[in-house]
Amino acid sequence: MNAPLRSVLPGAPDPSAARAALDVELARLDLLIEREILRLRARYELTLDEFRGLYISDRAVDDLIRSARRGDGEPAAESLGMRARALLAERNAAENAARQAPWHALARALCLSDPERDLVLLALAPELDPKYETLFAYLNNDVTRKLGTAELAARLFAASVGQRAELRRALAPDAPLIALGVLEFAPVTREAPRAQRGLRVGQALVDWLLGLPYVPERLVGVARIARQEAPPALPSPHAAYYAAGDVFPLLVVTAASAEEAQSEAQRGLAAAGEPALALDLRALRGSGAPAEVACAVEQMCALFGLTVVAAPLDAMFDADGRALEAPAAALERLCARARRVVLAGSASLRWRDAVGRQPRAARAVELRLAPPDALQRAAAWREALALHAAQFDIEALADRFLFGAGRIAIAVQRAFDRAGFDGRALPAQEELFEAARAVSAEASEGVVRLLPTPFSWDDLVVPPAVRRRLRDVVRAIELRPKVLDQWGFARRMAGARGVKVMFAGASGTGKTMAAAIVARTLGLEVHRVQLASVVSKYIGETEKNLDRAFDAASRSSAVLFIDEADALFGKRSEVKDAHDRYANVETGYLLQKMEDHDGIVILATNLADNIDEAFSRRMHFVVDFPLPDADSRERLWRGMFPAEAPRAADIDFAFLARQFPLAGGDIRNIVLDAAYAAAQRARAIGMADVVRAVARQYAKRGKVPAAGEFREYLAMLAQEPD
Repeated sequence: MNAPLRSVLPGAPDPSAARAALDVELARLDLLIEREILRLRARYELTLDEFRGLYISDRAVDDLIRSARRGDGEPAAESLGMRARALLAERNAAENAARQAPWHALARALCLSDPERDLVLLALAPELDPKYETLFAYLNNDVTRKLGTAELAARLFAASVGQRAELRRALAPDAPLIALGVLEFAPVTREAPRAQRGLRVGQALVDWLLGLPYVPERLVGVARIARQEAPPALPSPHAAYYAAGDVFPLLVVTAASAEEAQSEAQRGLAAAGEPALALDLRALRGSGAPAEVACAVEQMCALFGLTVVAAPLDAMFDADGRALEAPAAALERLCARARRVVLAGSASLRWRDAVGRQPRAARAVELRLAPPDALQRAAAWREALALHAAQFDIEALADRFLFGAGRIAIAVQRAFDRAGFDGRALPAQEELFEAARAVSAEASEGVVRLLPTPFSWDDLVVPPAVRRRLRDVVRAIELRPKVLDQWGFARRMAGARGVKVMFAGASGTGKTMAAAIVARTLGLEVHRVQLASVVSKYIGETEKNLDRAFDAASRSSAVLFIDEADALFGKRSEVKDAHDRYANVETGYLLQKMEDHDGIVILATNLADNIDEAFSRRMHFVVDFPLPDADSRERLWRGMFPAEAPRAADIDFAFLARQFPLAGGDIRNIVLDAAYAAAQRARAIGMADVVRAVARQYAKRGKVPAAGEFREYLAMLAQEPD
């Protein structure tokens, strides 16, 4: 579970205590500023400057200094030493009494040296009290330079050349204060030496040092705290890696989907008691400044001891699999600098292309998450549903959707959210299926298209034997948990749990509709393979594209429907040249993909004899769809007209079914053609519209209408439409 940044980040135990710790530091800064002013006046470097007084007078500065004192003593140099010693004792006592104050926690978390703390204090002071803008402008001899600078820090804090050099090193581009974004140089309107550029502290850090929640603006909508209130019921198989302590390698978790990998990482860290920050790499990719986002993540993790869980790694690549330069560079920097980083992505990802250019990636540990079996999926559904698990068909959910714990939790949350919107405490079983299908659809790829499933069994016009066989297919899929798991057949079967079905028959006989009805009955989506996107003339591309289709169907637990399967699964030929040899290797590869696939695959072909025998032998079911007989054709003709469509009384359905041996797809096209013709003339669909549409359908096939077929309605063909 992820939570907004504001809700769970540690803050100060008491804002007043946070401010008290800062006030002690500001009192020390006041003494140093007073000492510097006295030193300069003693050398007549201020009072003789007639222009400085035009902007900020000596009296105004003295008033600011006097207001910061505990007493009304004169600003004499001899009193500074006594006050400095008293303040040092007070500072040590306050630090021991308030070690949990954010100011001290910052120094401990980032291991800041005294010079680094002084620089942060100097940059922070104007945010805490506006008087410091006036004092800094006075000391900088420029009313427009109201921020602390490296030059001013050297004058205030450095007593030797070595200390000055140490302050400068603390502001180098690769120094922790700058690299982590604790300090940043303010923009300048004109060129200025680096030592004279103003220093600022980020607003989120300022708020946190004052005892307010730490909410970095750069991370809103990009990163969230990963929180899990209770230990996971299903322990991580890689728990030891997440509790590696100070020696924490770069971990790369891969699974069937990026969501599963991210869930595994967060669950493993939760079990190890390690708080995590979930970085959304899609949002990082879409941000205008990914490098600044990565810097904010690094700072936050350093402050609060968080582990970065960056997912999905897939977002770091374009459609052609090339790493995106700016986001990948930001992620690579984060992996190199942050102490604890876990990357999560899909198993097929070449993650080294995104972060492999830095030394830490060479020692990375990849944790490959095996797909959960049916029993593990059922346990994950029960965990996600908690006390309500007994009210749902867990076995059906676990069998149909090949999800891990991550996507199961998302589906359950969506189903309960939907029920909550309707004022119900619990979702229905169908709503759980609907939510799971929605999660499934998010994993589809470009080589497949989601096939609509609006049909019911009443819409399917096929012989009773075909209908019974289709019911057998559904029942076999529904009974997989019982037969394979409870009866133990899974141990006897060397292959996967998948179900392979072949629909054979002429075009238009209902194969696609039957696939949609089977999927709808099972509560699943249908992925229809786009042949144009799969078949390629280039060697190896067809297998690669089909592999993506199988992977997408597996990740989304969808029925994979391959129409015109003979184009992909044709018979192997005698090897006469290299092309024949490669074609046979391709067929063998596809055979193996079919064998390994755990889901449901439906092949549809108009030419069953052209399918390679090895594929046919691996089919669990082969369903033949014959051309409809006269009675079935009449049902098809009547069923094609919706109840709300205007239909003339002269349509002779018995004649149309008896005279024209058409398949259902042809009848559908004819009825639609006739409907458009009638709508064009603003009248009901009549027999003349249908007859002329039949003639046009014949013409598409190169067939001339015969008098013996159209009989008494032949004259309608010669009539001009009204």
